[in-house]
Amino acid sequence: MASSSSTIDLSGPTFCVVSGASQGIGRAIAVEVSKHLGPNSLMLLLARKKSDLAQSASLCESDNVKVVYTSIDLCSASEKEMYDVIIQGLSGRKVTDFTTSLIFHNVGSIGNLSIETARMENIEEMQEYFKLNVFKVISLNTQFLKIFKDVEDRLVIVNTTSLCAIKPMGGMAYYCSGKAARAMYFRVLAEEKKHVTVLNYSPGPVETSMIEQVIEEAVNLNLKEVFTTFRNQASLLKPEVTAKKCIKVLLSRKFKSGDHVDYFDDE
Repeated sequence: MASSSSTIDLSGPTFCVVSGASQGIGRAIAVEVSKHLGPNSLMLLLARKKSDLAQSASLCESDNVKVVYTSIDLCSASEKEMYDVIIQGLSGRKVTDFTTSLIFHNVGSIGNLSIETARMENIEEMQEYFKLNVFKVISLNTQFLKIFKDVEDRLVIVNTTSLCAIKPMGGMAYYCSGKAARAMYFRVLAEEKKHVTVLNYSPGPVETSMIEQVIEEAVNLNLKEVFTTFRNQASLLKPEVTAKKCIKVLLSRKFKSGDHVDYFDDE
């Protein structure tokens, strides 16, 4: 990993958006980052399930951190709705009120595991998958950049990616290609926006509902076996463990903006 001289300081008033914050890695990252935010910080948590979001918010709230949360289905949300939800999340504060503003993109789904790669032909299904996992992530990020355009040197963008973005995994063509496209967008963004810090963080094999989905639905026997072994050998990471590593990587800022950093990479 190439190192960078500019560190990330969250000890001042910080604005933080977390998508997919109602469960799993998204919730764990929200909770972990909230511990590092300075006085007068503000968090905006986004996901579909309002009751789960409320629970996430209660875990993040503190004397330093005010938390607002909004139920939103990013797959169907318009650009204006995404823009408005961030503006409303600012709760009347100005973008210049914050020393750092972050967004964590955790929204994601695994795709159809019941079809072999050589037999993929349902264009509508593929469009729907890329809509949620790539296009809408890009669109939400664009709204964030629009709102904070005057303070780009204070921005931090974290994309939850996967080893599958850079290494093919049999039986997961939807997931691998979606993660690869999404990660490359953020790499290009980092290339263009030199003042913005961008991190593609790969959390490793994490104990989430996705694991059970793979075991139940995968037609690729090797894929099913790999994930079953992960589960049976208790080698899956807890969301809290990988979230802690994510924030540690971010704060140490030894990566080059746009880099892919995996949980198992050296510091």
